[in-house]
Amino acid sequence: MAMSNLKMVFASLVVAAMPSVAAAQSGAEVGVRTGYAFAAGHIGARANSNDENLGDWISGQWPIWIDAGYRFNPNLYLGGYVQYGFGSVNDDRQTLCRNANVDCSASDTRLGVTGRYHFVPAWQFSPWVGLGFGYEWASLSIHESVFSITRERSWSGFELANLQVGADYEIASRFVLSPFISLSFDQYRYLSDRTTAAGVVTVRNEGSPAKESVHEWILIGVRAAFQP
Repeated sequence: MAMSNLKMVFASLVVAAMPSVAAAQSGAEVGVRTGYAFAAGHIGARANSNDENLGDWISGQWPIWIDAGYRFNPNLYLGGYVQYGFGSVNDDRQTLCRNANVDCSASDTRLGVTGRYHFVPAWQFSPWVGLGFGYEWASLSIHESVFSITRERSWSGFELANLQVGADYEIASRFVLSPFISLSFDQYRYLSDRTTAAGVVTVRNEGSPAKESVHEWILIGVRAAFQP
């Protein structure tokens, strides 16, 4: 009996000694995220052409994601976000990019709104889920310096849904770090191909795809935020 009581006291002391995440109150909240996002899915296709894998052009990206919004209570948050991603060109597929005299770059920009629901904090972590939607612009540039030829591809369309799951860990008062995973479903509604030689446009092909497809970004990262 004494041993059982001793175990209960010890367990209570351990729980009491463990830091907990204080539930955020209402007020403004600002955060920044980063990580790595893997590309999946398809771009879409023009008439009489094949659908293409997004990953054949941009295999992934390193995003800088800034969000700002309002925490209505400890559970509910609503805000907006903007993201700029530094793309990783897939030079296994775009073999021209392996040449020393060829410069390849890619980027991805997203803008939208997002909401989050925060669950009751448990010990060090406060888990949450999020849902957002918005608009996306992606581009890729291949520049051959010897012949001064640049080929640019760009795509834009709606971010249909951005699903997020994460957990806040309080580092200091009102400041948290949050490991998270997000999965976004996007659909390009506009495709553009343009080639310039010595500054003169030689090829231009742009417009809506004949076949629309869905692509995904799978982002694993961390969020730092100041909470109210």
